[in-house]
Amino acid sequence: MKFDHPAARVLFAGSLAALTPGASIAQTTTTEDALRARIEQLDAKLKALEERLEQRATPPAPAAAAPAEPAAATAASAATPVADSEVQQRIEALDQQVRVIGRKQELDQEAAAAKAKETPSVFAGKDGFGIRSADGGFRLRVAGVIHADARAFLDNDFPGGSTDNFVLRRVRPSIEGTFNEKFGFRIQPELGNSGAISLLDAHVDLNFRPYFRIRGGKFKGPVGLERLQSPADITFVERAFPTQLLPNRDIGVQVFGDVLDGRLSYAAGYFDGARDNSSLDTDTNSSKDFEGRLFAHPFRQSDNETLRGLGLGVAVTTGTQSGTVASGNLASYVTPGQQTFFAWSTGAFASGSRQRVSPQFYWYAGPFGLFGEYARVSHEVSRSTNSRELTNTAWQLYATWVITGEDAGYTRPTPRQNFDLEKGTWGAFEVGARVSQLTVDDAAFVGTNTTRLADPSVSARKATDYGVVLNWYLNRNVKLQFNYEQTKFDGGAARNGNLPDERVFFTRLQGAF
Repeated sequence: MKFDHPAARVLFAGSLAALTPGASIAQTTTTEDALRARIEQLDAKLKALEERLEQRATPPAPAAAAPAEPAAATAASAATPVADSEVQQRIEALDQQVRVIGRKQELDQEAAAAKAKETPSVFAGKDGFGIRSADGGFRLRVAGVIHADARAFLDNDFPGGSTDNFVLRRVRPSIEGTFNEKFGFRIQPELGNSGAISLLDAHVDLNFRPYFRIRGGKFKGPVGLERLQSPADITFVERAFPTQLLPNRDIGVQVFGDVLDGRLSYAAGYFDGARDNSSLDTDTNSSKDFEGRLFAHPFRQSDNETLRGLGLGVAVTTGTQSGTVASGNLASYVTPGQQTFFAWSTGAFASGSRQRVSPQFYWYAGPFGLFGEYARVSHEVSRSTNSRELTNTAWQLYATWVITGEDAGYTRPTPRQNFDLEKGTWGAFEVGARVSQLTVDDAAFVGTNTTRLADPSVSARKATDYGVVLNWYLNRNVKLQFNYEQTKFDGGAARNGNLPDERVFFTRLQGAF
């Protein structure tokens, strides 16, 4: 008969607990070995005691005649209860030792858990590299994007046409951090493009609630839909014409947030007032711009998956901006190949109110995407005795299809299978087509050589661009782009002629994390 006692159950439970992965992680190797050795010793002692009790509990073999017990046997029989009592005491002592060892294990596990809550962790993955506190309240992340481009101009008769070249279009490391989950910052310089170092972003965030956050510093104003898209996520190599009429980065403060369970986002801010397609580091006047944006996802909570990816919005800016004859505070407009097709006449300058409006939308349904944006800017411009309010407009529409079946979106697709020659997997492929147009107010070309705001023999009235693209996503971090753009112009040449078409083929190798 096996000895059944609570000590045995406690002992075996203690042995299993000592060998579980959780305990193994919580203890050092030395502590593990010591506990195992001690439990094995106790196990051996308990087995020996069980065997002794079994031997004492086994009745003697029957005999034909029971001889009279000798005095020695009688004495041994009388001593048996004493021996059993001693065994019981020793088992209870072993039981107590097992309990002590079990409690020590619990204390070690509690200490290890407490230490884990205080120990920061290092992380590295597709979204960057960094360090965070155990509770996640403090976080530092290093990210970045590199765009290595090649441009080939085909039959480039454009005046002063650019040469075929390789260019580091963007080299942008960034550092982002959070403090106590409620406060954050971002710093991002630009090391590529012109070769000169500049500061793109430097802002602090106060994240009080999802519906109420504050941002101050230098950052993208809440206006252009494609401008607000990360450069790592844009579908075509260069952004379309509406971006040319809207501000880039500016210095100011804004409040923003999400309401209605994320179905509506808002942003409103007060900024120095960057000119079209430009960033601002220093302000030259006391005038400021208001910028605001509403963007809705009306079907985000819907059961209809086809409509869930629909987003609709509108952005506005308003303010008064001025310049001088020497510094006009006006922006030129460029082609996808980054060649200037419209420039203001020397001596023209901003001289009053400026308003912008930009309706915008996107729709993503499975692998299909549709993206549209319109921009309209009205501003007062003067030169000599000529002062006019001009209205320039631009629009774009493009469609994309992820031919490998991944979901399209405002952010780049994530391949189901990364590119790997050994495994025979190729990542994700996307195709797209775009048309975009920018029109300058005809009033800009009215006047004499000394008063007109723009020269019709040098600057085009209208530019219309047609583009196609093939994007190859090798994985979440690496992308290859092949993009052809052809731009047609109205005006811009002598004797009321048109500028020659710009035809350019781009390739881009992107590394983003």
